[in-house]
Amino acid sequence: MNIIAICGSPRKGNTEFVLRRFLIKAEEFGHKTDLILLREKKIGHCNSCFSCNDEGSCNMRDDMAGIVERIMADDLIVFGSPNYFNNVTGLMKDFMDRLQPLRVEDKLAGKKAVVIMVGEEGDSKSSAAIATMTSAADILKMAKVGDLYLVAKKALDVENNPESVQKIDDFAKNILS
Repeated sequence: MNIIAICGSPRKGNTEFVLRRFLIKAEEFGHKTDLILLREKKIGHCNSCFSCNDEGSCNMRDDMAGIVERIMADDLIVFGSPNYFNNVTGLMKDFMDRLQPLRVEDKLAGKKAVVIMVGEEGDSKSSAAIATMTSAADILKMAKVGDLYLVAKKALDVENNPESVQKIDDFAKNILS
């Protein structure tokens, strides 16, 4: 299976660690993986011009076209974001908005999706943040196969917590084996 993880964190930290750990486990199960760091990409804001509805593709010229091409070749897409004000980061939101051309012809229908969120609050405070990424997967007619929320207040909190690392490993095993 080809797996791509999309990291919506504006900095190197817990979310990127979780995604990298998930992908390492995926490789151990024999899957091909890739990671896209949205902070390293130029992705403009969707301006609702609806050219994607008419032409089937976005008329903006930035890094999104290359990301879409890569996503189309994958079987499982992992959406990962820190929890900002009980929602995804602006980077992740811009990315999800720009997936509209893939919605037009159901180009991601049937592909699997995983949602990963890292934030200061526990599970009860994460529902809206996870729902944002789950909603994107639903709109794209993807099959969400799991979600994971990890608590972290400072950089390296997840990496330095053996229970959190084990939770990632167990989650990956459940999704990928």
